[in-house]
Amino acid sequence: MERSDIYRKVMRFLTIFGGVIGFLYVFLRLYNVEDVSQWIQDKGIVSVIFVNCGLLIAGFTIITALKPGNPIPWHWITLMMLAALTTIFIHLLQAILIFIASILELAKEL
Repeated sequence: MERSDIYRKVMRFLTIFGGVIGFLYVFLRLYNVEDVSQWIQDKGIVSVIFVNCGLLIAGFTIITALKPGNPIPWHWITLMMLAALTTIFIHLLQAILIFIASILELAKEL
């Protein structure tokens, strides 16, 4: 097996793992909500927007790794943007995994 194939498999694994952990984190955040109307009054509509954006970004991350180049291009810049958006909308742990994958992709290009 070539070195580039190993890099590609590791990058895809890190990206998929980061996306799955992002989904789990957002679903656990939603699971703790007992009364939706009270949650919206306490936290505001911004929290609902953040949860929806978090679900979308986690989905885009998984789709990027599963079908590279088809819906979303597989490039280190794309992975960096997904890592930044994941930091804002979901959590830092997933962003670190996606960031490591983007650094590996950048190192492979150089």
